[in-house]
Amino acid sequence: MFQKWSLRDVILLALLAILFGGIFVGSSFLYNILSAVLAPIGLEPFANEILFGLWCMAAPMAAMLLRKPGSATIGELLAALAEVLAALAEVLYGSQFGMSTLISGFIQGFGSELGFAATRYKRYDWLSLTYSAIGTTLLSFTYEYFKIGYYAFKPGFVLALFVVRFLSVFFFCAVLVKIIMNLYDKINQAAGK
Repeated sequence: MFQKWSLRDVILLALLAILFGGIFVGSSFLYNILSAVLAPIGLEPFANEILFGLWCMAAPMAAMLLRKPGSATIGELLAALAEVLAALAEVLYGSQFGMSTLISGFIQGFGSELGFAATRYKRYDWLSLTYSAIGTTLLSFTYEYFKIGYYAFKPGFVLALFVVRFLSVFFFCAVLVKIIMNLYDKINQAAGK
C-alpha cells in the first residue's frame, strides 16, 4: 500500500505548495472585500465559508496527481507553509492569517486524506473526491466551530454556515479539481504519455 516517493513526486509537491500558497495569499484580499460587503448585513462569517474550498484545493490536487498515501495531508500542509512564508511580513504585522494557518492546513489536508483512505487509495475519481470533500468539511468545521466561536451563533445560522462550507469545498475540491485533472489527462494523452 505505501509506495516509495520519487524525486519527481517531491518536486511536484513542492511546486503545488508554492502555487497554492500564492493562491491562498492572494485570496486574502478577496476575503477582506467579501467580509466587508457581508458585515453590514450581519453575514460576515459567510465570507470564510464561501471561499473555504479554495483554501483546501492543494490537498485533493496533490492526491490526484501523486496517488500516494499521505500526499493530500502533506500537500495541504506544505501549501499552508508556503502561504505563511509568502505572507511573513503580513503575519509579523498582525494579519488575520498567521501560524494557526499551519494547524488549519494539517486539519484540511488530513480531512481530504480520509476521503482517499476511505477507498484504500485505489480510486481517484468522483467517489474519492466526494469523500475528500466530506472529510475536509467535517474535520475543518468541527475545528473552526471552536476556534472561530461558531458555537455562539444560533443553530440555524451554524447549519447554514456548514452547508455553505460544504458547497464551497465540494465545488473547489471536487468539481474544480476533477475538471483540472481531466484537462491534465488530455494534455498527457496528447503528449503521448
